[in-house]
Amino acid sequence: MLLKVTSMREPRVRVAALRLPLGPRVASSLARAAVPLSALVVGMAVVVALTPYSEWARAVAAVGLVALAGILHHTLARRRRPPLGWLMVDHQGVRRAGEPLLVQWAEPFGVTVLTTVDRSRLALALTTARATRFLAVRVLDAGDAAEAPSLFARAVSAPAADLRADEDAALCAADAEKLLSALARRSPDALDRLYLQDAMGEPVVLDRGELRVAGRRIDLSAPLEWRGFVFQELGAHAASLCQATWVRQGEGEVVLVAPLGEDAASLASGPDARLVSGVNGEPPPRELRRAIDRLFMLPLRRALDRAPRVSRAPSSPVHMPEGRA
Repeated sequence: MLLKVTSMREPRVRVAALRLPLGPRVASSLARAAVPLSALVVGMAVVVALTPYSEWARAVAAVGLVALAGILHHTLARRRRPPLGWLMVDHQGVRRAGEPLLVQWAEPFGVTVLTTVDRSRLALALTTARATRFLAVRVLDAGDAAEAPSLFARAVSAPAADLRADEDAALCAADAEKLLSALARRSPDALDRLYLQDAMGEPVVLDRGELRVAGRRIDLSAPLEWRGFVFQELGAHAASLCQATWVRQGEGEVVLVAPLGEDAASLASGPDARLVSGVNGEPPPRELRRAIDRLFMLPLRRALDRAPRVSRAPSSPVHMPEGRA
């Protein structure tokens, strides 16, 4: 009997090459001179029209000069200085021109879209089992935002101070949309995948409808319980506020923890306010804790929130009494 072996690798999809500018495309000195130069040529047309030459010659010369002024303005006004760099998408992966690959198609990767509450700045977090890299995105205007519907639909709020990306070498929103589409064509699962490590170096992975936390597997297609809360951690010299996400499925239980940023309160008024918890709880047992980068707490909560809940009323974990606002 022959057995058919099915590969778990994602199908290879050819992605069209892209070359996207990084950084603002400001007008060149020639572009700034477009208006005065065009006005000068129009002025010359007026002078020619007033000369004592034949009517036919004056008309032809004046029309020609006005047409030249229009061509000059159209050509020069569009001139832009070269960007600070280029982002390349080719047969190998994604890279900044002249630098090592940010993402290579040969290994699994994840893409997480993060945004400030006012949605004026974004960042694409490109995660692999080896590293996390960020690409800044800056929204130029309403027209630029309108060209990036998928980008904003997938964006999760993050404190502005935590968006770690080079703002001087940012993509515009429309180009970030093109990049996101290219990544999705190459690996559709990448948009719902996230690779992290906890403070002990253990993997925390969101992939293929499951969350794996240091050997514990949480099936996001099966009922589970989860809750977000805030607790105070007492140190030797001071106390600090921490955020936590408690998850339980069956007999498995884990608590993801991270420091609470100074401007984290701003998220409570943003589009992801429902995932931001201000409920106070007790510090969870240390053996259940897994410390992660706080930038990714809300993306993980969004994934948990999409999972089905247990049908019975969830019981409180022993370490976390009923919260108090």
